[in-house]
Amino acid sequence: MSGRDEDGFDVRPGTPKGRHQRFVSQVIREASKAGGRALNRPAARTGASLGRGKVASRMMGQGLGRKARRVVIKTRLVNLQRAGTRSTITHLRYIEREGVGPEGEQGQAYGLHTDDADMDGFERRVRDDRHQFRCIVSPADADQLGDLKSYTRELMIQVQVDLGTSLDWVAVDHWNTDNPHTHIVLRGKQHDGRDLVIAREYISSGMRKRGSEIATRWLGPRTELEIQRDQMREVERPGWTELDRALQRMAPDGRVTLERLAERCPDQRYRRLLIGRLQYLEGMGLCDAVSGPGWIFSVDLRVRLHKCINGRFKFGISKEKEPFL
Repeated sequence: MSGRDEDGFDVRPGTPKGRHQRFVSQVIREASKAGGRALNRPAARTGASLGRGKVASRMMGQGLGRKARRVVIKTRLVNLQRAGTRSTITHLRYIEREGVGPEGEQGQAYGLHTDDADMDGFERRVRDDRHQFRCIVSPADADQLGDLKSYTRELMIQVQVDLGTSLDWVAVDHWNTDNPHTHIVLRGKQHDGRDLVIAREYISSGMRKRGSEIATRWLGPRTELEIQRDQMREVERPGWTELDRALQRMAPDGRVTLERLAERCPDQRYRRLLIGRLQYLEGMGLCDAVSGPGWIFSVDLRVRLHKCINGRFKFGISKEKEPFL
């Protein structure tokens, strides 16, 4: 037998024909239809998937039901380079201004371990920061909590646990409105000096859930009478409410009729609250009465209500002029 194999042959792959390319394209197209991401594209990195607190925000609030104490938290991320060098000190002076204390006195800044925070020292620490977080924490039952300092400190301790890093912050309680609330300025730095990035999910809902858990633990669950009282207050509240959320669920197209309300809301008492809310929105110019009878509101109702809060529409409800998103 010779060393040369007469029957041997070499495989020489040729250039792929169009059929192969069409097959690959079809696989990608069908995978996309099935709900998967396109196979030829990298996974998108969205702000919602980044930052600390993402896991904690998904795990918390399991025991919160309709009887949980309600807390509103508004947070604004401030880019300090764009805001200017005096942005921080201007905001600190604003929240510590005269007239916001319980007896109309000047506000008193505090921190985790002090009742007399050094605002000038805090301003010096943040000068080289890239950003900071400015929050307003407004428990619905703030007057019953009494000691907002202790409540705020317990909340921020829990936030530290959720984010897995120590936090540098100062706060001032405001008692000059019908809803006592707390302004918090949080540095955008972790304990190791790196930028603090908080997951959007935690900012939008996680921190609020923690506040609700603490208020419920302090005061106990809401009674049915308290729930009804809170719902009645929402009828003429200028901001976004649970009544507005219920209206959007019932009428995603923005059109509400009495017939649709009767079909989707068998509770007559709650239906009257929804009608009262629609009439209030009509008076604000955010809702129009139409034949049917019924109402029609814009699909961007929530955005327009937020503009009311931020002072673009003035109804004599709130005098806080700091814009928050």
